[in-house]
Amino acid sequence: MSKGDIVARPLRFGIKKDSPKHWNDNCPIKTHIFNAIAILAPAFERLAISSVLPYKHKIPPGALRDQVLGFIGQESAHGSEFMRYNLILKSQGYDTKRLEKSNLKNFKWVAKKLSAKMHLSLTLAAEHLTAIISDLVLRDRQWLQNAALPHCALWRWHAIEEIEHKAVVFDLYESIQGGYFVRILGMWFITGMLGGLLVRNFFHLIYKDKLLFKISFWIRCVVVCWGKAGFVRKLILPYLQYYLPRFHPWDQDNYGLIAQWKLFFASSSFEDMVQKLERDILTN
Repeated sequence: MSKGDIVARPLRFGIKKDSPKHWNDNCPIKTHIFNAIAILAPAFERLAISSVLPYKHKIPPGALRDQVLGFIGQESAHGSEFMRYNLILKSQGYDTKRLEKSNLKNFKWVAKKLSAKMHLSLTLAAEHLTAIISDLVLRDRQWLQNAALPHCALWRWHAIEEIEHKAVVFDLYESIQGGYFVRILGMWFITGMLGGLLVRNFFHLIYKDKLLFKISFWIRCVVVCWGKAGFVRKLILPYLQYYLPRFHPWDQDNYGLIAQWKLFFASSSFEDMVQKLERDILTN
């Protein structure tokens, strides 16, 4: 069961059109890892919400039902904010509208073709992926420490809430007697699908930056993604834990990363939340 209430916080981060193109440490690789995720986010949030809607009114009143409603609220807020984020990218010369339209078409096709339970298994698999990325972003400060403040705030907010609700869909899946085989099949499917779309988004971004054929860029990219402290390398072991037969998202108990933030959020205005998120002052 998820820990505590799941509360939607529809924040606004004030990212401006004249923001630096390479807003994360002046590094196109770090910047476009996050940008590639952002381009995918609005369509995926719709997929996630649509996967739980068939069960919303079938869940008995209680903690799980409240958490599912909170999950829907959080994912809706994430989708809306990333749509605004992608408009900024569009103004900087990236064709985010075309990519978002393609993402939405792909996810609609998936939702139409699969059974409700299989659709739900895709979401709980993807929620594991977003949770382990969020854990890395909050735990290892190198990924945002020299980033533009409004972007820092948005990505910390997103990471906090992804960890906060990481077990909701899993618990819903178990409540409808979802089994191991379908859960793993969903992870295989979503790993291939999301991986392919993220790579496509990343290649579009670096193509527009005229970096696609620069050898030095790719050497640096290998280090950033696969080096000793590389972004992708650090995700491998947490990713593989999903395949354990008795896995549960809170087996990786990282609630300590968000506990102080939740206490602060409970008594703060949206404006104060954004200011604190920009500076990461609550993280030990």
